[in-house]
Amino acid sequence: MSAPARPAVNILLVDDQQAKLLSYGAILRDLHENLISATSANDAFEVLLKSEVAVVLVDVCMPDLDGFQLVEMIREHPRFKDIAIIFVSAVLSSDLDHIKGYEFGAVDYVSVPIVPEILRAKVKIFVELYRKARELEKTAIGLEQVVAERTAELEESTAQLRKREEQLSQALAAANMGTWRHDLSTQISTADGDLNTILGLEPVETSCPTFEWFARIHTDDRDAVAEAWRKAVSERGRYEVELRVRKPDGSLRWIREQGNYVPGPDGLPGYMTGLAVDVTNQRQAEEARNLLIEELNHRVKNMLAMVQSIAVQSLTDRHQKDRFLPRIQALATGHDLLTRTGWKGASLVAILQALFKPHGIHDSRLVLDGDDVILSSRDSISISLAVHELLTNAVKYGAYARPDGSVSMQWSVDGGDPPIFRLSWRESGFSCAAPQDTGFGTKLLKSLAARPGGHFSCSYSDEGVLCELAFPLDGA
Repeated sequence: MSAPARPAVNILLVDDQQAKLLSYGAILRDLHENLISATSANDAFEVLLKSEVAVVLVDVCMPDLDGFQLVEMIREHPRFKDIAIIFVSAVLSSDLDHIKGYEFGAVDYVSVPIVPEILRAKVKIFVELYRKARELEKTAIGLEQVVAERTAELEESTAQLRKREEQLSQALAAANMGTWRHDLSTQISTADGDLNTILGLEPVETSCPTFEWFARIHTDDRDAVAEAWRKAVSERGRYEVELRVRKPDGSLRWIREQGNYVPGPDGLPGYMTGLAVDVTNQRQAEEARNLLIEELNHRVKNMLAMVQSIAVQSLTDRHQKDRFLPRIQALATGHDLLTRTGWKGASLVAILQALFKPHGIHDSRLVLDGDDVILSSRDSISISLAVHELLTNAVKYGAYARPDGSVSMQWSVDGGDPPIFRLSWRESGFSCAAPQDTGFGTKLLKSLAARPGGHFSCSYSDEGVLCELAFPLDGA
């Protein structure tokens, strides 16, 4: 496929003799450029003002202004300072004349008689130089435009980045957070202004040797911090630890550092980077809550002991005492288990172990089957009382009251919202008839089953007793 035709450029031919202009035209016609003729310096200058010209071919000797004067006028105009000008002369053809032409601004000098091939070759060279110069100008303009666009994009990106940094800094400051970086290769630690504000320092980014950062950490927390670092580096993963940092005024702040280890290149030590959160207020609130819970636990325990003491003093019927006091003890057992976890919930297996321990939980006559479940405080107390009633009946009247009796307890939790706790209590090895009266234990189990989705049934046969209980877990 042939190359696309290039637009012709203007070549200005200046001579006062028409015959010479025609001869120049005949010689340069094969260049396929746009040839413009002028018979005087004034005509030539008018053409230059109206058109863009690549090459000017000028006769030195002309009647109004000679070629030297014309070239001098052309060069004085800023638009024409780079135009290629070739002198043609049949009279002034010495070396001194050539030098004079160059001094006035010509790029070449052709003597008469003209050799067509030489003139054509010289003009062609300067035409191509003109084209290359224009292409470079266009390229430069394009590059300038691209640079301007990229600069504008960069300035916009920089402005957006600066805005995001300001927003992030404001968010971190509002959330009592700051950022940090510990370089493991240089052993230099960096803290941003927000973190330094938390630490009671100037609110500007600072860097210091890592050992100076460690010196601010409470001595009791340094081992935990070092171990968290070692773990993050060895596992090439997450880093998280809570520590106390001493401020310049001597006060302590609780800080939670969360971040990641970033490996360095080619196996070199990398760096740790992340966020630091001031959790002092949360820690203080948690300590106050724990103190309150401890105080409440102490008071509840005292109250249960007082109720038990009052019951001992007030109930004269031994049968009533034997029924009431164990229930208080079962309630206290559930309370103690919840106290150990800060009332966050209790393990079902732990509850069963505490309830069955006085009756021999490892007895071969007992089978417990089910996965451990963490129960809410409400469900922990409910199940403690329910199992206590079933166990008490087994000890007094059922399987544990007979040498060959056995107890099998199975439980499960069905998924759902809320989840349903299902309990199957089976006593075997004896014949049992249904009781005539509804006791406290049955009433308690039915009250649990009265919740939405609950169920309770108890059957008696020659093989023993089967009680089934289902009720929704509280989940809180």
